[in-house]
Order: sequence, then C-alpha cells, then structure tokens
Amino acid sequence: MYLQHAFKLSDEAVVALWVEKPYHQHFTGETFFRHRPPIDPSSLVRWRKRIGEEGVEWLLTRTP
Repeated sequence: MYLQHAFKLSDEAVVALWVEKPYHQHFTGETFFRHRPPIDPSSLVRWRKRIGEEGVEWLLTRTP
C-alpha cells in the first residue's frame, strides 16, 4: 500500500514495479530477488475492500 501511495500507481503498475525493483522487494521484506509477482493485482482490490478506507489510512500513518 505504501509503495502504491508514494508513487501514485495502479494495482497492476505497483506489482509490475515490485518485480523490476530489488529495492522495493527489500523494503517489503524479501530477502532474495524474485522474478515473479508475489500476488495477482486483483488481490489488492479485495484486500483494500476488506480493511476499508479507515484501514488504509491507518496503515499509511504507521509506515515510516
């Protein structure tokens, strides 16, 4: 969520960027470079719906 918010990216774009950028993978806790997406972009939509707008805002306030 933070990477998507910081770079103003769509769900598809944030997942594609994550695959291309080792720094983003490290930021999200990966220890080895992955060449495949960790999730389908549609999973982000379902997850956002589950936590709601307040949950998204809360997460963004907790990210350094």
